Amino acid sequence: MADLSTQYMGLNLPSPLILASSSLSNRIENFQAAEANGAGAVVVRSLFEEQLEAAQSELDQAATSGGENNPEAHGYLPSLKAGPRDYLNLLKKAKKAVKIPVIASLNCVAPGSWSEYAKQIEDSGADALEVNCYFVAADPTVSGEEVEKKYLDVLTSVRRTVKMPIAFKLSPFFTALAHSALRFDKAGANALVLFNRFLQPDISVEKRSLLVSMPLSHPSEMLLSMRWIAILFGKVKAHLAASTGVHDPNGVIKQLLAGAQVVQVASALVKNGIPHLAKMRDGLEQWMDKEGHESLEDFRGSLSQKGGLDPGAFERAQYVQLILSQN
Repeated sequence: MADLSTQYMGLNLPSPLILASSSLSNRIENFQAAEANGAGAVVVRSLFEEQLEAAQSELDQAATSGGENNPEAHGYLPSLKAGPRDYLNLLKKAKKAVKIPVIASLNCVAPGSWSEYAKQIEDSGADALEVNCYFVAADPTVSGEEVEKKYLDVLTSVRRTVKMPIAFKLSPFFTALAHSALRFDKAGANALVLFNRFLQPDISVEKRSLLVSMPLSHPSEMLLSMRWIAILFGKVKAHLAASTGVHDPNGVIKQLLAGAQVVQVASALVKNGIPHLAKMRDGLEQWMDKEGHESLEDFRGSLSQKGGLDPGAFERAQYVQLILSQN
């Protein structure tokens, strides 16, 4: 029987499948169900920079209101309603509830005092931290170099704070993504998660207003991350985690062939239920047995730019060939 175990940022995982940060990853029973159905790790739903700043603002206000009249003012500081304290409690409970690694997640825009909260996450017992840098570069006066520096500043501020492994979740919208990935790698990212899904607002013609929603991913969205994983495999020391668009065993296999260390899954589980993980795990195992692969290392990255027979297929050659064939 094929061995599905793998390492991710120095963590031992029983399988390469990870429950991604999502609406499913904030309940203990879901973590347990994911483990029972073949998940190698879970990423707890993100805590947002805005929540941390709101909590700090609330704390600062309480600390300066009436404190001079009551030496025990700290005794009536309000509980932080914005989420940080509850988040730490969730991490602690998750660690007790499952044996697989529990990865915390912070969703941020820029470095700031919030990054110090990463240390509290580390102290809570989380096995690693995924930093989701959600920043839309919409200001025409901000250059690509400035955007990249903003990402680097976030990463380095967290790296200075914690010793735990850090996975850095990226946007695909970089002018030179391979160069940026190398810089993030050198700055201390233990893994690069490809990619973040940005909210794409629609317009209601009838109401002439914005429609804001987050539809589930489609399998076609997997191609973008697969392409860049295949390009980056072997060029960065950081592990590569595939995210977005993986809905079935074939999607898992393709990402591993491209060079992914792990594959994060969310939309497929929201749609089909957490037990769908077992079908994805079993499908991967059956394919490996059929192909004679005893471990993931037997084939990981074999169709990457580094190991593939046609590295140009991941770059311009495939595009040119496709366009010319249609004329």
